[in-house]
Amino acid sequence: MSHTMLSETLPSAPANEPDMGFQRERERLHRQMLSAVSHDLKTPLASIIGSLEVYKRMKDKLSADKRTALIGVALQEAYRLDNFIVNILDMARLENGMVKINREDVEIGAMLRNCLTRMEGRLQGSSINMESVSGVIQITTDVVLLSRAVCLVLDNAVKYGGTPPAIRVEFGKNSGETAYIKVFDNGRGIPGEQMEKIFCKYTRLAREDQQNAGTGLGLAIAQTIMGMLDGGIAASNGPANGAVFTLHFPLA
Repeated sequence: MSHTMLSETLPSAPANEPDMGFQRERERLHRQMLSAVSHDLKTPLASIIGSLEVYKRMKDKLSADKRTALIGVALQEAYRLDNFIVNILDMARLENGMVKINREDVEIGAMLRNCLTRMEGRLQGSSINMESVSGVIQITTDVVLLSRAVCLVLDNAVKYGGTPPAIRVEFGKNSGETAYIKVFDNGRGIPGEQMEKIFCKYTRLAREDQQNAGTGLGLAIAQTIMGMLDGGIAASNGPANGAVFTLHFPLA
């Protein structure tokens, strides 16, 4: 869908300056959304098509390692594209009130291990270290939603981590009836001017980060989910390098 078509669906603004300003801001947000979505659709598709075209044309001339590498790239980008589409659908469901809370008992460590298992394909090449600072922690929550938020934060750690990504997951109890999960990465951290925008959907990072820039849907979804679970999520930079995302939520 072109930007022209989007603009044509907007109602005509009255000829007073406040409404004209609102209209311009609305159109700016539409352009920003279209740019972000186009980037996250086209980039993995280009990698998938390019890898498979090379494989098809040169299969008989390539070594087994090269063929495996090409298929690996195509598969990783397919995972990335699938994740993006799921994020769009999740955001639509959340915004339309279609997600209901279903609480059950779960142990945080077991939930995190399940998250890592489900993300095995995405986490290939990453080193993962998980530790509890409070022993075994039993909570009552919506396991599906909390797991989804954790997976989104882990995906962000892979995306913006170092080469290769080194991720540390820590969980424990706070004072009072709350628990937390922290995800540390070894990337460049979050630029100061981006800290307040990090959870805004359709907000791209600075130009120097264009290779990884995206819609920001993942962290926006994680923030929405944590709010539904009576918790929250915060971002900061680590003491040395990398970003730290902290999810906090009630024990029951």
